[in-house]
Amino acid sequence: MRPFICLILFVYVTSACAPYANGPVFTPENARTTFQPIVEFMEIKSGMTVADVGAGSGALTVIMATQLTNCQVYIQDIDRNLLDSANVNKMVRYYQEKMPQEPGLKNTFHIIHGTPVQTGLPEGAVDRIYSNATMHVLEYPDEMLQDLRKKLKPDGLLFIRDGFRNDNGEGEYCSSKDCGKPLLDIEEFLALMKRNGYAIVKQSPDLKGYPVFGFRLEN
Repeated sequence: MRPFICLILFVYVTSACAPYANGPVFTPENARTTFQPIVEFMEIKSGMTVADVGAGSGALTVIMATQLTNCQVYIQDIDRNLLDSANVNKMVRYYQEKMPQEPGLKNTFHIIHGTPVQTGLPEGAVDRIYSNATMHVLEYPDEMLQDLRKKLKPDGLLFIRDGFRNDNGEGEYCSSKDCGKPLLDIEEFLALMKRNGYAIVKQSPDLKGYPVFGFRLEN
């Protein structure tokens, strides 16, 4: 469910002889410089429960988790072929070997396969939900946002990062040749969030090229 992330968001792909399938390979330095600002922006603390919704193969989730400590990390997608537990285990082992000094060794990973209307995440258990390059491809965005409400803790936060129509060089449609779906503009997106009971709490205009919006649950 991340049609353009590997092409636009992160560019640290190494050779075709990757140690795992379907995902870029990062060095320790690139992992820190790319993901530490995002982790800090989302205010993720040691011991939190974190979920990446629409995570694709899970490669970027595992790499981001090298910057987390003692977290429960849920990797979620609807594509069972793309998000494969054996492949995720390869990713985890690879970064454990390559980054033994990083805190992510102590995280616990969970693979979750959802549906177009339900994430499959545990109810009321998640401190931070992150969804990247996924909002514009959701078939049922209202239903998914309602499901996410049920998964967050009362003080939990939802962070959404995406490309938006006529913003940051984007046009009317997703520029990935594998996607081509229409993009929301930012005002449409914020209206969608509000009608589903989310209040914006913070916004980064540009984290590696695309804005990230943070939301809390409205009472």
